[in-house]
Amino acid sequence: METTWANPYPGLGNVRPSPVNPFLTAPTTQIIYSEETAFLPNPSPAAKSGEIYLSNLPSGKRTGVFQQINTNTLWVPVDGSGGLGMTELDFAVMFGLPLPTRESPLLLVPKFSTTFLETKEGPKETFYTTGLALRWLRPIVQDKLIADLGVSVFYSGDFESSSSETLRVPVHIAGIWLVNPRTKLVLGAAYTDRRDSANVIPIGGLIWTPHDDVVFELIIPRVRIAQRIRWFNSAPGNEPSDWLYTAFEFGANSWGYQEVQGRVEYKDLRASLGYERRTRFGLTFGLEVGYMFEREITNFGNNRPDDSVFIRVRTTF
Repeated sequence: METTWANPYPGLGNVRPSPVNPFLTAPTTQIIYSEETAFLPNPSPAAKSGEIYLSNLPSGKRTGVFQQINTNTLWVPVDGSGGLGMTELDFAVMFGLPLPTRESPLLLVPKFSTTFLETKEGPKETFYTTGLALRWLRPIVQDKLIADLGVSVFYSGDFESSSSETLRVPVHIAGIWLVNPRTKLVLGAAYTDRRDSANVIPIGGLIWTPHDDVVFELIIPRVRIAQRIRWFNSAPGNEPSDWLYTAFEFGANSWGYQEVQGRVEYKDLRASLGYERRTRFGLTFGLEVGYMFEREITNFGNNRPDDSVFIRVRTTF
């Protein structure tokens, strides 16, 4: 399954939309914290103005229940005797319901993912994650403060273990303060339902859009800076559009494992460069190349796998 942390705030828009959308409405496939908060979409750098959340997709104003389909593929090669190879395939669908209005949506995200782990001289195993995320975005102070509440329930394991270690129930709570149409402050925390020091993690930082072609997403636990580029007939304010970005993030995952009668828990740090192409047909494509380090895994091969490069491909419709 996808293992990145990311900026958790998709395009809410204001209760009364402002000239510049305060939450970068265009969707991508990134998520606040993949294993714990259930695969929720992250804002694309390619924002459109004056849209509220349930009508913010590039393919047009999707005002119905269906909102997005997301796919993610991550590949990490096995490199040397101390390496840990990973292949991850994720699929998620997002639905939105007014609760009680469109400006206060309830998001439902069913998800299925598979992760294949292998070592050069040791075990090989396939793990699966499937479940449902619920997320409620509730305006507290009109045009100023929004509450972000989420809970997920899912199975994460090898489909052989019958222990309680395969059940995951992460939650998160955060507040988003709209300082002005181009600046947002975020503060909160997530309970990740892990067994290590990352069991409770902070969420916080700044989202700043100094102008329409630059986005700073300075949010723990993922930082990203994106710059729009004028490639392939991309025009200001129009689709299609092209973006380059750099990111630094924390990756993590956890699965119940029959072989050890417990959990396999994995984490790392990642630095990457990415390209995103947003088309006028509602399809967004992203490609990242990066380097992961400070890797740790419990109950599976070498506890400190070697550093490695990785490639990640994302699509959103």
